[in-house]
Amino acid sequence: MNSIYDFISCGEFLLEKGIIKENKLAGWGYSAGGLLVASAINTRPDLFRAVVLKVPFLDVCNTLLHPILPLTAIDYEEFGFPVDHEEFLSIRKYSPYDNIQKDVPYPAVFVTSSFNTRFGVWEAAKWVAKVREVTRYDPERPVILNLTTDVVEESKYLQTKELALETAFLIKMIHDT
Repeated sequence: MNSIYDFISCGEFLLEKGIIKENKLAGWGYSAGGLLVASAINTRPDLFRAVVLKVPFLDVCNTLLHPILPLTAIDYEEFGFPVDHEEFLSIRKYSPYDNIQKDVPYPAVFVTSSFNTRFGVWEAAKWVAKVREVTRYDPERPVILNLTTDVVEESKYLQTKELALETAFLIKMIHDT
């Protein structure tokens, strides 16, 4: 939780000092960084105008409870061991999927995921579906899921294409405010 609060504090600092104008703050998180950014927008959805979550780790409790998945045993030390009741409760406090606020407008979100990643594509799909279902809809702040079957990490062309798409999304969302 400290990392999430620190990330939020950094955003607040940028706004307070006038480095970023109100309604122009964006976040970008990759993998576990996606967990950080998603948790931050769950905590302070009003702070951010737009975010990109790139192959994010979003359903922490369920993923860590299934040790056959590629992300688990070695990650218990970092994320917690959900079989232990106290640690499970701690994980639930920061798990993005478990903390989406109801009836609150969220920032524009662009989530990318791939069928060829160590995080299950279902995490991104479940999180996007739940955000769309329980938060307040705003057509100016879309929640977009971009899925690919390509192995983006192995192709400079595909990496550049994906980066261009994500960057264009952020520019469009920030520019139009």
